[in-house]
Amino acid sequence: MTEDEKKKLEPLLMELTEGELSPEHSRRFMEIMGQHPEAKQYYLEYCQIHTMLAWEHGVLSELQMPKPPEESEVSSNFFSLWKPLAAVAALVLIGVALWSQWGTPSKMKPGEIVGALTGNVAASLELFGVSSDFRNGSAVRAGSYQLDEGLVEITFESGAEVLIEAPASFEIHSPGFMILNEGRLAANVPPEGIGFTVETPDAEVVDFGTEFAIEVVGERSSEVHVFKGEVEVRPKEEDPSIDPVRLVTNQATRIDHSTFIPLGISVDAQRFLRNLDEPDPTYSGKVRELLPLAYYRMAVIDDGQTLKDASKGRKHTASVVKGVKRRQPFAPGRIGSSLRLDGPRRGGYAQISPSLELPTEFTIMAWIRTKTFPRDAVLVSDMNLSGDETFRLGLVGDHGHLGLTFANEDRSLQVVDSSPLSLEDWTHIAVVKTNEALRLYRNGALVSSEPLYGFQSQAHKPFSIGGTPRKSDGRKRNQRSGFWHGRIDELAFFGSALTREQIDHLFNITPSN
Repeated sequence: MTEDEKKKLEPLLMELTEGELSPEHSRRFMEIMGQHPEAKQYYLEYCQIHTMLAWEHGVLSELQMPKPPEESEVSSNFFSLWKPLAAVAALVLIGVALWSQWGTPSKMKPGEIVGALTGNVAASLELFGVSSDFRNGSAVRAGSYQLDEGLVEITFESGAEVLIEAPASFEIHSPGFMILNEGRLAANVPPEGIGFTVETPDAEVVDFGTEFAIEVVGERSSEVHVFKGEVEVRPKEEDPSIDPVRLVTNQATRIDHSTFIPLGISVDAQRFLRNLDEPDPTYSGKVRELLPLAYYRMAVIDDGQTLKDASKGRKHTASVVKGVKRRQPFAPGRIGSSLRLDGPRRGGYAQISPSLELPTEFTIMAWIRTKTFPRDAVLVSDMNLSGDETFRLGLVGDHGHLGLTFANEDRSLQVVDSSPLSLEDWTHIAVVKTNEALRLYRNGALVSSEPLYGFQSQAHKPFSIGGTPRKSDGRKRNQRSGFWHGRIDELAFFGSALTREQIDHLFNITPSN
């Protein structure tokens, strides 16, 4: 039974739960039951989990039992009060009857507690097609889940910690076993959790005490990446000539659905968000010592859209304006997590609060990474909704050259790096404005400088990160131009001109990838 077929079945189950299944849909329901043996098991699990949810969070927990009425007082309202209870009871009775008719259950015991939700970042999570109020600390039960938006972190009773990124479809069977049908997950398994297993459409991944990640792309392929430790990947093909694959630290494999033959690939540490913490106090501590006006570490925040200001004042928050996408805006960064921006096609960016103002002398510094080079893509800009702009830090032209443009009503001044950025590599950049010059640094070295000769300009407010603001009708400015395609991390604004030695020191104390 494919994911599409499950999606067709779920609305029928919901109608059945509400007692509103039409004769036509009833016939369709029975057809699916007859065509797909897996649908019967799915229905049984749905019945059991819906009853459990109704008891704990819904109908049964809130139902007020009325006193037996006099005959004259019996009305349609009385019967409508009992309708939800009758529907749930009917589901239980039907499920019990069909359980014995259709055979023994799978190893999943729907409703059984297997762990707890320890992280929730703007998650839209459904259990057996039913939305529920999952919060940090909520019990996680065996069942089939659909994650349409955000991130969830589940800590299993076995000790395994699993971070799942939307969009994803998965099943949890026990504290030591789950199935990933589609999507991405990263797992950290302590010694007491050895043996934790993740099944995909193409393979079974058995852990031996490790940190690993899996991505399932529909019915095309499954990839397994090991960052630390060891796993065994067992292709599902019954051909005995296909042996399991042992992966150790910094190894990865892909299993294509068409052949089930393991293909060795490069491990990709930058694809999977592996934790929700911001490590390395060394770099951030040194940045704070320089008293930034605002400092965005791009830490993952529960609402999935706030960029927290980590400076000592902590008053200049920024808000992510999501583009047209389901994937959340955080990704692995140079240190911890970063802000992921998907370029002109998606049109996402972040807006800094208007309270941030730059004085006459300032420094802007960040770690950046490019996936492609969109024309004139923005890192930081002061463009307003009218299209006026006096300050733009970002790409200049089409070929990956980084530059800063400073303008007033009469003229503009620009510093540009003559060497293009490298795609898919992290680069440390800084721009410095003094009273005498504009300076551009790359990986701690000065790469371009221009004298001001008295030139001055006052930036607009507020600043945007990674793109330019939308007009009130919601359309992107200039036919989607100016949007960064890549990642931004550790973005800091200083109210002073940092020296070359200070910038070089911050670049060199950053831990290696």
